[in-house]
Amino acid sequence: MAKKKVFAISNALSNGIEETIQAAHDYSGELRVEVVPLKRIEVDPENPRDLALTFEDANHGISPTDPQYARKEQEIESLQSIANSIKDQGIINPIVVYKFGEKYRLVAGERRTLASIIAGKTDIQAKILDSKPNDLKIRLLQWIENVERSDLSLWERLNNLEKIVSAYFEKNNLSKKSISVTELSNLIGCTKPHAANYKAVLDADPGLKQYISTNQIRSLEKAALIATIQTSDLKEHALNECLAGANLKRLKAIAAQKPNKIAQIKKSVESRGRQTTSVNLGITKNVGVAQLVLDSILKNNALSPIAIHFKQVDWNDYRAINNTFKQLVKKLEELHT
Repeated sequence: MAKKKVFAISNALSNGIEETIQAAHDYSGELRVEVVPLKRIEVDPENPRDLALTFEDANHGISPTDPQYARKEQEIESLQSIANSIKDQGIINPIVVYKFGEKYRLVAGERRTLASIIAGKTDIQAKILDSKPNDLKIRLLQWIENVERSDLSLWERLNNLEKIVSAYFEKNNLSKKSISVTELSNLIGCTKPHAANYKAVLDADPGLKQYISTNQIRSLEKAALIATIQTSDLKEHALNECLAGANLKRLKAIAAQKPNKIAQIKKSVESRGRQTTSVNLGITKNVGVAQLVLDSILKNNALSPIAIHFKQVDWNDYRAINNTFKQLVKKLEELHT
């Protein structure tokens, strides 16, 4: 009688199947991709938004009486290229949402959702989580979603990163401290040199961050280099050169200089009477102060011809406020040439 053949699964294959099943169980919510009606998607009210534009605005248009009309119009314009791409090719990367009753709340992909509405779509591909992830996971998902966006400014990246670090400390019950380069590298999945640059800028003084917030410094490498210069004279010199358009090589050369060399240059310039020919009007983070300054200037009757250009200012948009003051200085210079 022939011996009955016994078939068995190898240990390696068995372990592999077990691991696959476990992974599918752990991440079942994250692996589920479905087509979701746009009308069932909503923003999470607990998550801060970068955009003023709402789904209602995208669906029905912006009211001319809306106090943020100008800002929302700019956001619509910036989303138009994404909308055109969605019309032609559809959504390449699904948005990320989690179930909330009969609705889906956004974790990442607000711009793609708004652009899909603008493009006239009725539904969108989404990765669906079964429940709301913790704050750290939300921040990391948003970071991953945003990392390939070419229009994301350095200031926006830093804001996102600060939220990730804050959530990381809270999740691990750590007291506030400066995150290490290794921790940051592991957290956001970047190289240690890149993480070192981010850490340097995260730890930078408020003055340097102010220039980043107004997009006067847009390069992470330049900002990090300036932030790590220890000598105040050298740092000031590098900052001024950066604002004047110096490249990274030039800034590295400045950072490598001996501190007394900068002092000698300054003394030589002062002795020859070659003083600065521009005036820095200062920096404030207080919107009320900025509004007071503008109102005080425009109360001057001699400036009534230009006052009409500054009737509507979006005081909730720092970029718009900065542009307003740039235009104001330009108009004043035209009057006093």
